[in-house]
Amino acid sequence: MADYTRPGIRPRPVPSHPERIPMQLVMIETNGNQNYIFSSPRLRENIGASAQLVRLKEWTDKALRDTGVRQAWAEFHEPKQQARPKPSPPRESTSPSRFSSLWVSRASGKVIFMVDTAEQAKSIIGHVTRTALAQAPGIDVSGVFIDMGEATHVDEALLRTLHSEASRYALERPPAGSRFSQIPFLARARDSALPAAPPLNTFLPNGLADEAKQDLITAYSLPSRVKRYEAYRARKALIERAVGTNPGLKEDRDEDRLVRDPTQLENKYKESKYKELQEQLKHDLMQTFLIDTDEDEGTVPDDYTDDVDTDTAADNADNSLRAIEEVFQDTEVVDREIEPDDLVNVTKLSKVAVIHIDGNGIGAIMRNLEVAKSCVDAEEFKSSIGCQPDDPDAVRRFILGVSTQLDAVVTSAFANAWFDIARWAQRDKHAQQLDFTVVPVVPVILGGDDVTVITSGDYAIPFATSFLKHFEKKTAADPLLKYLHGVDRGAASGDDQPEYTPGPMTAAAGVAVVRRNFPFHIAYDLAERLVEAAKRVGKAQVPAVSTLTYHVLFDTTVLDADEVLSAYKSFTTRPFLLSPASTGEGSGSAAQHLEWSEVCEQVDKFNGLTEEDEKSGEARFPRTRATRIRRFLSDAAQAQLREKTALRDELKKRAEDEWRSAKDALGKHVEAIGGTKALFDLLELSDLLPERYLAEQLSETSSRAPESASQQSEEAQA
Repeated sequence: MADYTRPGIRPRPVPSHPERIPMQLVMIETNGNQNYIFSSPRLRENIGASAQLVRLKEWTDKALRDTGVRQAWAEFHEPKQQARPKPSPPRESTSPSRFSSLWVSRASGKVIFMVDTAEQAKSIIGHVTRTALAQAPGIDVSGVFIDMGEATHVDEALLRTLHSEASRYALERPPAGSRFSQIPFLARARDSALPAAPPLNTFLPNGLADEAKQDLITAYSLPSRVKRYEAYRARKALIERAVGTNPGLKEDRDEDRLVRDPTQLENKYKESKYKELQEQLKHDLMQTFLIDTDEDEGTVPDDYTDDVDTDTAADNADNSLRAIEEVFQDTEVVDREIEPDDLVNVTKLSKVAVIHIDGNGIGAIMRNLEVAKSCVDAEEFKSSIGCQPDDPDAVRRFILGVSTQLDAVVTSAFANAWFDIARWAQRDKHAQQLDFTVVPVVPVILGGDDVTVITSGDYAIPFATSFLKHFEKKTAADPLLKYLHGVDRGAASGDDQPEYTPGPMTAAAGVAVVRRNFPFHIAYDLAERLVEAAKRVGKAQVPAVSTLTYHVLFDTTVLDADEVLSAYKSFTTRPFLLSPASTGEGSGSAAQHLEWSEVCEQVDKFNGLTEEDEKSGEARFPRTRATRIRRFLSDAAQAQLREKTALRDELKKRAEDEWRSAKDALGKHVEAIGGTKALFDLLELSDLLPERYLAEQLSETSSRAPESASQQSEEAQA
């Protein structure tokens, strides 16, 4: 029989030892997570809410200690010899043995554990829900428990029953928002339908000395105030978690190059070091153009000579001017609509990107535990989990092992991708003779297999590809996770004993490139839809592959994600495949999508063709022509949506005519960048991929050092 404890009811005394069997299986979970995180359009509140959801494990641990349930379980279920002092597993260990034997699952928003009596289950649920009510008002936490009957260990059938009971209870209980009275109220909160609440320092017992000044003068609801207060600690915790995983980031943290939020990232671009450089470059320009910097004299410099190399001086002036524009215009706001071929003129910080990454097939593992267990080699199962696959306690240990190891792998991939961006950004700045003051990555969400970050526009795709590669590499090396990449397919086929060759688990990444001040929650929704599109392609392969897709939002009046993505699906090769597609079942759809290394090669060739000749000032394949072809294809897609067949065919013909003219002029060189569908992606990627990142990607697929786009252009002209 299921039960629950309403917030506000004090727990009854908990027995110090089990008085009867059967045992109880308990599940406590957060509900409506997306709604809770994005109930406000403010990024700060989104981050604070995400951090609160992860604290469910912490609240449950404390409840088990405070109620005495943890101690009672240890005394009765854990033999005395096991309680003797013994070497503790390393803190980073993911072995199930590091947790009490009452634990079944410790996910970010859901915990499952066993207790001896119904009284204990009620006490724990009540303790956790009251803690959530006090520390995270607005969060929706519920708990249920079921009678385990004669069972002494958890199996898949019990877990299904528990989840069914949770679903039934969810239909009966009142919504979490009903706890906030709307009438009577004095004022409505900003950015919320909830009533306004006074600042936190006015009603906490000991006050709150570090509440933000802005929060003190703005009408926020109580949930918003708590989220905003938690955001700072959450951001710092994400940074420390990444540094603890990858010590290479320690120097960047100590030098204050790891930033917590987009505002701090923007401020880094305005630091005085850049202003000093600007003044120096201005002075160099004046000297180059023979302008006296002494306003009182008004004469040319004393070292002026008639034999000055004016061509060299002009080149130096042009280089200095470009350096100024590249560094300092990124603090300007672009007020006009941006055309696709204008991306090169948009400064880096005026474009940011929201990146969302999600693992493939994670839910299938937990829904099909017996199938997942059977995929793992018996010897490696024992070494990783600590028991044989047929052990009565194997299911519980397996769930703990998978969830903790997956969390460790995701954290490691996240930290390593952050470190890669730091390395690329540092090299790029040094190549421009600029100080390296900030790593352009802002962490937002890191929980379970979900990752969300904000980056500058030019480092978004590099971060996404780096994360996917590290994730695949680490799961392929993990003794447990390397067998779980095809559980969903094995479960669908009905095979109880599938055999899988060890391989990497996969994930999908969606990158939404938007303006700097674009609402985060809308950009996140777009990135999430991009992930869904990428997953459909990646999971259709045998075996599944990691995929990447992106969208640069030019028209900010179109906010519906489905409408945005459907507008160009007929003339693009996205999503991209991180690794080569298989040739077996499901490979047909992948034929329309390119491998990422092939895309990078096309971008490099495209850069060479569109680069202007130093002598003539003309490009062999002007970007204006590429943009014109792209516009024809875009208009043709719109005509097709409006069922204007004749107009669609005419526009497609004009695009093909432009492409044929380019082929006649350039021959095989233009064929190397793909067809007309490739131009849509190449125009954007040529501006979104930093030169050094592109060179490194090419070097991974070639034994010789990659040539720059300018070298290719010179050779082709010769």
